[in-house]
Amino acid sequence: MASIFHYLVVALCSFLGYFVVYSKLAPLLLKTLVFRLYSSLDKSRQVYVTYLTASLIYTSVVGPCALLVHHFDQDLAKSAVLRYDSPAVRYMSAILLGYTAGETVKTLAVDGRTDLSLSESLVHHVVTCCATLVTCVYPCLPVYANLVLATECSTIWLNIRLLLKEFGIPKSSAINRFNNLVFFLVFSYVRVWLLVIRMYIPLTSLLLTKEFYALEAPVVVTFAFCSQFFVFINLTWYRRLCRRFRSNDLGYGKDG
Repeated sequence: MASIFHYLVVALCSFLGYFVVYSKLAPLLLKTLVFRLYSSLDKSRQVYVTYLTASLIYTSVVGPCALLVHHFDQDLAKSAVLRYDSPAVRYMSAILLGYTAGETVKTLAVDGRTDLSLSESLVHHVVTCCATLVTCVYPCLPVYANLVLATECSTIWLNIRLLLKEFGIPKSSAINRFNNLVFFLVFSYVRVWLLVIRMYIPLTSLLLTKEFYALEAPVVVTFAFCSQFFVFINLTWYRRLCRRFRSNDLGYGKDG
């Protein structure tokens, strides 16, 4: 228990820190960088923009760090597949766990507005909390857990896209088209190539081995279920993204 205590403390600090980021840091950044645009919004849209900015701050930490670990942590890359203690992956999981829990509470407490439907958002957040908690507690399958964390890289560009939309930036503008292109490319890499090709296919092979089922029950249940869940929703989102990408060049169709 002592070995996991500090990861749970990090998760708790991340959870509490989310409310500080949401109530203090995000509004400060918005008022400093885009005061005129931010002040022109009504109260409900200011709340939503603050919500997006808090998400942008957290995902800008977790996503790139996970991607750096994937590409440059040679010890992790060469580790045993099933059991290996990667503090970096467990700390990032703790940060994401706290942030996701905090964002869920804020979503329910404020007005329930998210970029997804409320039910989709809550299901996604609950599954993410369960998966990251298991990753914090059990030093198993860190290579695959880290690839899930790396998917947050695309959330950075999604948040920017939604912020541009809320600020009324025309979808035909150069900044919007550039961001949409980067979002599409990053999504294709982290949520299709890394998640499906590098995580799901090898993990599916592991599900057919006796060694996998010798792991702790929460690990077996979480990885067996969450791998299916994350791949399904991400391929669903990718299909929508490709359809919008084709429908109006880089403007993403009518809902731009």
